Amino acid sequence: MIKLGVDNGNYNTKSSEGMLYASGYAVSDKEFITPEMQLFYEGKYYAVGERRLRFQQDKTKEQDTFVLTLPAIAEAMRKTGTTNAEIALGVGLPIDSYGVQKEAFCGYFLRDNISFMFEGTSYRCRIADCKVFAQGHAALCRYYQQLKEYRSITLVDIGGYTVDVLTVHNFRLDRSSCASLRMGTITLYSRIQDALQKSDILLTDELITDAIRGQIQHAESELIEAAVEQAVAIYCKELFNALRERGLDLKLPTVFAGGGAELLKSRLYGDGLNTVAVLNRFANADGYRLLMG
Repeated sequence: MIKLGVDNGNYNTKSSEGMLYASGYAVSDKEFITPEMQLFYEGKYYAVGERRLRFQQDKTKEQDTFVLTLPAIAEAMRKTGTTNAEIALGVGLPIDSYGVQKEAFCGYFLRDNISFMFEGTSYRCRIADCKVFAQGHAALCRYYQQLKEYRSITLVDIGGYTVDVLTVHNFRLDRSSCASLRMGTITLYSRIQDALQKSDILLTDELITDAIRGQIQHAESELIEAAVEQAVAIYCKELFNALRERGLDLKLPTVFAGGGAELLKSRLYGDGLNTVAVLNRFANADGYRLLMG
């Protein structure tokens, strides 16, 4: 039995085996020109990581999330040297939909006789067990030893589409503190792209990421850097204000998690903030696997 944690984000998919790819794909009846991240499943070829899909409030309504989980399963099987296995899968849901969608999300993944090909290798598996956890809370569990000195922790998990917030006291969840804000980094990216389009500069999400990291290679790099600096400052200010409006005191020990936190790490320390850790983007996936037992 292979235990695997998968964080099925609307923006990126991450696995406890260290896989990271955009939550999207191009689909065709014929093979694509390169085998990298190419999946063949139920008569269709998928170029995984291309063209992010639209936001889905309920992922069980479409096949997309399952298709996007198969590369992570293939990688876990490859690492154990097998092409036929039973899988125990740990997955997560945002706090605001966890209670409502938990059972359906679990049932969505439980399947027998799964057959697919990934990057030229054929795989067969059965998802024999699936457990669903709350995003953010699972990330904290992964870092319990590192954070156990803090009696109270506020977690802010910055994803692509949502920012999940919760507070724990002695690692017991304060359920009244749980919230999901529609303030993920997609709003930041859109703001940067809109500002740059006025100067006839068109950047993909990947290039916006490079720009935020100060790694953009462009003839108008100074203009881009200025636009990015302004947009990031505004985004962080709005996010911190929204958290304070929810009654969160960011001068208490605060942990930031998720891909957005990793990207904006340098902005998460400063006046008015008591940031004790910034967890990497794999923290949820690692936590899901850990909590599988």
